[in-house]
Amino acid sequence: MKKLSTLSVILAFLLGFNLSQSMAQQTFKVSDVAELKVSGTSTLHDWDMVAENGVAGQAILKVENGKIAEIQSLNLILETKALKSGKSSMDKNAYEAIKADDFPKITFQLTKVEQLTPTGIKARGKLNLAGNVREITLDVSYTVKGDNVIFLGKQDITFEQFSLEPPTAVFGTIKTGNELTLSFNTTYSLKN
Repeated sequence: MKKLSTLSVILAFLLGFNLSQSMAQQTFKVSDVAELKVSGTSTLHDWDMVAENGVAGQAILKVENGKIAEIQSLNLILETKALKSGKSSMDKNAYEAIKADDFPKITFQLTKVEQLTPTGIKARGKLNLAGNVREITLDVSYTVKGDNVIFLGKQDITFEQFSLEPPTAVFGTIKTGNELTLSFNTTYSLKN
């Protein structure tokens, strides 16, 4: 009888331990994208390309008392051709410049959290654009609303940083600037 009760205590401990472990870190998936935009300039006008769909991602987070306590992992995947400017000729030139046919996805993979506060994150990650992977540092603000975590931020990059030539149009008379700004407002929701 004593062996049975000892076994029961051990099983209860292990089950309780596994339950606390699983509750400590939870999986979240991209559920909404309020904004995912690439902005730039050209010799003709400023421009934006916006993704309204084609976005996926997952994060393993520990959320306590309405704040992120720990980030184990986070990624974001964007279908390259989901970025649209509203002008098909501009989209075509942009897709050629970022080799969209050869690299149909743009990805971000978190590699290190440098600072985590009740409202913000400073983190490093690998951005893969047109097969060129570069580490970037992001300053991101976040809000926890129920089972949702909303990430908001901007990041400046350049075509040159990713070994790409800025696109041109009309036989090279219209030139895109080297600088780009990535803007995002993305919601990750607790996966059921």
